[in-house]
Amino acid sequence: MADKIVMGYWDCPSCGSTGIPGTTYDCPNCGRQRGKETKFYMKSGEVKYVPGHKVVGADWYCEYCGALNSAGRTSCENCGAPKAESKDDYFSLKEPKPKPAVNTGQSAQTNKAENQSFSDKKRHLPLWIWIAAGIVLTIIISNLISSYVNKPREYTFDVQEMAWENTIDIDEYKTFRESDWYLPNGARLAYTATEIRSYESVLDHYESVTKSRQVESGGHYETSYSDNGDGTFTEHENYVPDYTTEYYTEDEPVYRQEPIYDTRYYYDIDRWEYERSETTSGKDKNPYWPEPELSEKERESGRSTKYTMSGVLHYRSFGKDKEKTVTYDIQESWWKEIKEGQTIILTLEGEELTGWDT
Repeated sequence: MADKIVMGYWDCPSCGSTGIPGTTYDCPNCGRQRGKETKFYMKSGEVKYVPGHKVVGADWYCEYCGALNSAGRTSCENCGAPKAESKDDYFSLKEPKPKPAVNTGQSAQTNKAENQSFSDKKRHLPLWIWIAAGIVLTIIISNLISSYVNKPREYTFDVQEMAWENTIDIDEYKTFRESDWYLPNGARLAYTATEIRSYESVLDHYESVTKSRQVESGGHYETSYSDNGDGTFTEHENYVPDYTTEYYTEDEPVYRQEPIYDTRYYYDIDRWEYERSETTSGKDKNPYWPEPELSEKERESGRSTKYTMSGVLHYRSFGKDKEKTVTYDIQESWWKEIKEGQTIILTLEGEELTGWDT
């Protein structure tokens, strides 16, 4: 359906006349030509069509006298100024204009205006930018704190005790009863059993189910209007389909779960498993290993040695000298060189011991 042109109306701000037809450019009461304050509107009730009217564009605004002119005119009807010098039309006049900054000649006020503009932009930044900035800032602060806390620092340490500990882990060869759907290598079969291994879906029957759907049952036209900017409006007739709910039945399959049986193997199998540990320790410089008594089904599975150093750590906190008793795990070469009763300098990164010196 073709769009139709509908008459719009405007009010004269000079004499107060209202309901002036949009195709009339001068107020019939006072003769004033419509200007930038003009706002076209439609009257309530029955619309008035304008047959044969062609929309060539929105009225343009004369910068010299302030009159609105038809888009088809090349010069102002009121003062004769050329259309080419026009900067605005009916629609651009309705858009909000930024307020010009007041030039006081003072740099402080200029900076204040610039800062306000920057602040406004910040308030309108997308949420994801704020979130990303927060994450980056958090990472930076965390790294700075971590760098400060873990910065290598030297402390005086009074050595009170040097200790060692040797450990031997022992495995035992044991027999385990297990089961699976196959018999692994080295297993000794005890018995088998038929058991459910899985299930499969099998069609059992169909059930009639009532469903609904939306079907088109006709339609209607809805009318809308758009401002042409020349005193008229365009009437749009848009076809909108109507729908109704339709109910229908449909057969749907119903499945049952059928078990699938298979042979499960129960068997005995031997493997090494951790049984116990034997440890020797001392506070001298003569470490030795335990001598475990192993049965025919036992073996050593690993050896480990631990060296420790205990003593008093001297440090400052909130401007006061303090001390605490601590124990550190140390490497063998340190354990061999450091002696009880010795005062040494420890290098710590956070709580980690990284070096020492006399």
